[in-house]
Amino acid sequence: MIQRVARIAALVAVAVDGVGAWLDWQQDGRPISLRWAALATAIALVPCALAFVAAIAKRLRQPAGSLGAMRTIDTIRLPLVVPRGYVGAAVLGGIATLAAMGERFGLYIFFAGVALIALALSQARPRGAVRQLNRA
Repeated sequence: MIQRVARIAALVAVAVDGVGAWLDWQQDGRPISLRWAALATAIALVPCALAFVAAIAKRLRQPAGSLGAMRTIDTIRLPLVVPRGYVGAAVLGGIATLAAMGERFGLYIFFAGVALIALALSQARPRGAVRQLNRA
């Protein structure tokens, strides 16, 4: 439930930031105040952070694997999994932020990139239990 709220809030924040950047770029329209764009992004970060903390808490509550040897690759993996589409959106948000540096509308794009990264983290799920190499 919290992931759905985080997804909606982040997408609304990205839309507000995108519209603000578009209107600022057009120069003939009245842009959305940068304060409103920052406020929309800040409001979206709250449910995103709560969803991320909930995923971490769920992972910490999972039982550890039984005693035995573990594969090295399993020990270096992160304990959370983020769906690829959200990772792609976060990467595109970061690239757009770098591309917009120095432009008048750059801060709007920066806020949208932050919201997309928060969206990706909010959609994280705990990775399954670590598989054991030797089972007794």
